[in-house]
Amino acid sequence: MNTIFYKNQLLVELDHEILKLPTTNKIVNAKIPLVEIHSNSNGLLAELIDNTIIDINLKLISIRQALNYFNDSTIKHISLNYQLYNYYFSHKFCGLCGSITNKQKINKFMFCMNCNTEVYPHIAPCIIVRVHKENQILMARGIDFPASVWGLIAGFVEIGESLEEAVIREVKEEVGICISNIKYWGSQAWPFPSNSLMVGFTAQYVAGDIVVEPNEIEQAGFYSIDTIPGEPSSSFSIASKMIAEFKNKK
Repeated sequence: MNTIFYKNQLLVELDHEILKLPTTNKIVNAKIPLVEIHSNSNGLLAELIDNTIIDINLKLISIRQALNYFNDSTIKHISLNYQLYNYYFSHKFCGLCGSITNKQKINKFMFCMNCNTEVYPHIAPCIIVRVHKENQILMARGIDFPASVWGLIAGFVEIGESLEEAVIREVKEEVGICISNIKYWGSQAWPFPSNSLMVGFTAQYVAGDIVVEPNEIEQAGFYSIDTIPGEPSSSFSIASKMIAEFKNKK
């Protein structure tokens, strides 16, 4: 599957009103100007030189649009290559000696021939938690969420924290309540904001009134299966899967 990016956009092919990743023949015939980053049996990873596309059957869509359109297998492929694309271009030079780095053919890391430094992708661990209170779960709207989009409490893990400590801190900071009985739920690689690893947990409400952090949360509350106020922006996200599991228990 060929993945070709231009900044935060993905090149797609329109085939009888259906979007798909562009075929090699379409790329060649349209004479798309690109820089090859990586290629193997799974397809080409490349960057468009500019966003001028003459072929009317080719178009650029945002990565977030892509996450709402393709099936889970294709989304996982796009997400991985988008993260590799950002990694390769942000690590062209060695952080220690400033020399040009080389992309390894087998392993996913850059290597500096001058000082023998291996430069691995920086993966940011994040927690996301589904907090239960009797037959309800805690849901929230971030201040920058589109209309009708809701999610779960989430945030980055800080230096010196365990995952469970991050769960407790994020819930306390964002909505002001105390929780306990934290249990691992699952994880997901996520391309936003860049190379994130989302680690999901469930927890139980213990005490406190909801008081939102106004710089991050617009609205939050506990909702039953029948009163879920909205959905995450992508059905592929771990937040969507965790909420769906709760709803399916009805």
